[in-house]
Amino acid sequence: MSNDGLPQTRKKKQQIPRLQIALDFERLDDALAMAKEVAPFIDILEAGTPLIKSEGMRAIQALKKAHPDKLVCADLKTADAGYLEVRMAAQAKADIVTILADAYEITIKEALRAAHDFHIEIMADLIMSRSPTIRLAGLIDLNYKDTKLHYALVHSGLDRQASRRAPLLELELVARLRDHPRLAIAGGIRVDDIPKLLAFPLDIIIVGGGITRAKNAYNAAENIRKAIYKYSR
Repeated sequence: MSNDGLPQTRKKKQQIPRLQIALDFERLDDALAMAKEVAPFIDILEAGTPLIKSEGMRAIQALKKAHPDKLVCADLKTADAGYLEVRMAAQAKADIVTILADAYEITIKEALRAAHDFHIEIMADLIMSRSPTIRLAGLIDLNYKDTKLHYALVHSGLDRQASRRAPLLELELVARLRDHPRLAIAGGIRVDDIPKLLAFPLDIIIVGGGITRAKNAYNAAENIRKAIYKYSR
């Protein structure tokens, strides 16, 4: 443990994590308005699962068109038809697409095949995994022509955030795996969580309601971005 009570997981300085906003809206206009407001502080715009279900793949296209300088993540949470859904996301100009880590391995491998063919990145979402570390360990070597999972997402879903512990403990265990993909975290994250999170080798920090439901989304995004810079030093 360090002097500030944080676990000594990192042995060397890591790159500054990217900030991703989860746009879990029903209406595309609301998502676009929010993206425009907080864009100065955001690296990755996420077309949330509710948004894609409501508005379709055009939501991904609209976000990319409005912000061509940002990465766009399509939060499909693919459970089947891995190649088809990843191809659709890629053709809609997504840069990253999520797939359930608990999907069949053939589905994940088909997603990797599409990632290889269409130059898109795959994020395995551990949201449904009863044993995230065990599940991810079984996926680390899965590949299609040397294309492996690009990210693993440690995730407390919306419905469980009120009753489940923060995903910090799962993150600590996953981070111990050798040769794990780049790590992302999501689930009820607020600005006060940033110092603890940055004790781990994170590549992406995903924030939804901590920004989108704040009284002032611009200020909330700015404060989280400042905290990421401050505690990454």
